[in-house]
Amino acid sequence: MRDYEPYYTEDGSIGLYSYGDKDVFHSKFGALTEAWEKFVIPSKIDELLTWQEEINVLDICYGIGYNTKALMTFVIENNKNKIYKKNIFQKIFNFLMSIVSIDSDNIQKKKKKKISIYNEAIHNNKFSDKDFLPKIYIDCLDINEELIKLSPLFKTVKTPAEYFSYILPDIFDCFKFYYKLQNVFVNIFGVFSPKNKKNITELLELKFKNMHIDKEYKVNPIVNYILINRVSEIYGKEYLTKDIKNILREKWTRRFFAKSLIKYAKFNQFWGYRKTSGGIISTFLHNIYYLYLSKRYKNIKFKAAESLFEIKFHLNDARKSIQKIDKQYDCIFLDAFTYTKAPQLWSVEFIAELYKRLKDNGVLMTYSNSAQIRNTFLENNFYVGKIFNEKYQKFVGTIASKDKSKIEYPLNNYEIGLCNTKAGIPYHDPNLAFSAKDIMELREYEFRHSELMSSSKYMKYRSIRSDDNEV
Repeated sequence: MRDYEPYYTEDGSIGLYSYGDKDVFHSKFGALTEAWEKFVIPSKIDELLTWQEEINVLDICYGIGYNTKALMTFVIENNKNKIYKKNIFQKIFNFLMSIVSIDSDNIQKKKKKKISIYNEAIHNNKFSDKDFLPKIYIDCLDINEELIKLSPLFKTVKTPAEYFSYILPDIFDCFKFYYKLQNVFVNIFGVFSPKNKKNITELLELKFKNMHIDKEYKVNPIVNYILINRVSEIYGKEYLTKDIKNILREKWTRRFFAKSLIKYAKFNQFWGYRKTSGGIISTFLHNIYYLYLSKRYKNIKFKAAESLFEIKFHLNDARKSIQKIDKQYDCIFLDAFTYTKAPQLWSVEFIAELYKRLKDNGVLMTYSNSAQIRNTFLENNFYVGKIFNEKYQKFVGTIASKDKSKIEYPLNNYEIGLCNTKAGIPYHDPNLAFSAKDIMELREYEFRHSELMSSSKYMKYRSIRSDDNEV
């Protein structure tokens, strides 16, 4: 697969290793786990769902889509009853539309605005907002067309602990024997865990015999089908090209893709279902959906779930894409490659563009804990804080906002001081046009000529002062 190669992470999700950059796209501990714990949960999307008429999300460096998939899964899994109610209301509304004359110009305007009928009902106080969900618009930025096409086709394997939960449900976890049996089961059946190439396993020090025993995150199967539909709409007959099919058939890489998803993508491309209409076709498609969707999720109305999301892909250098977007976002997921490899997406000037496009009460999340990145946010007048993982009782990333109240765990004095050392010197990218090499050389020049205290000297100074209570 060109210069990158897929591998199984320790929670069963797929990660990518770049030979060119000699680094990973995703955490070896779990690409899916990282998406949930560093982006979706800190975004407080559940609060936005309760009162907003629409939610706008920007996913920077979409990759194979785990942040977007996790967000969509969260919405679907936690709102099944509301999704079902929406579907019923849609049928009633369509019936009323068929017997009541409505000005066609107004209909066209509503279509252009892309505001769902559910939100309009809420806006007019015709229904309780507790019964309806907002439309969710997701803009995905990436430069790799191949990954966008492949993203819905990746599978997530089940860990030994998940299989154990089928044998002995979690209801028994209040007993001591539950975890002892679980450990025995995982150790025995861990030998059947998915295998990566030896060089990847050794390079990343992957330990699949201990794949996350307490794994709790997943991707709802419906999400991948929704994404396949969207990618099929964009590329049409150019979706599953010869190059893409070769990747899917390649002896080593095909194990990372779900056969049912590939079949569905091929069906979409061959039939071009969105261009067809009629009762027979609709019935046929309904059966196709159910043929490939997991039995566990058949109770969810697929079309109603799909109608919640409007997904758009921006295929270009993210710096160019962001300048063309005239939109305000509730949530921004900044999941760019590490700043030492892709400084273009961590510069003061690029973050300034994100500041302009973040709502006053919006939040920006990133996995980075770097003093340099945090100082870049501070220089752009963000309030900056830390993402706290309650489960492991540790900080796992950085959150920024224009609204101070959105920062639950602000930077302490030590961390702010560290941002004001040489370690905090940010990248600069004038006119958002410099190469990665030029950006790094510019910072290196500033670093060498700076009169700021070095980070090592600062840490030694703080240690002497014994300010451990602030660390």
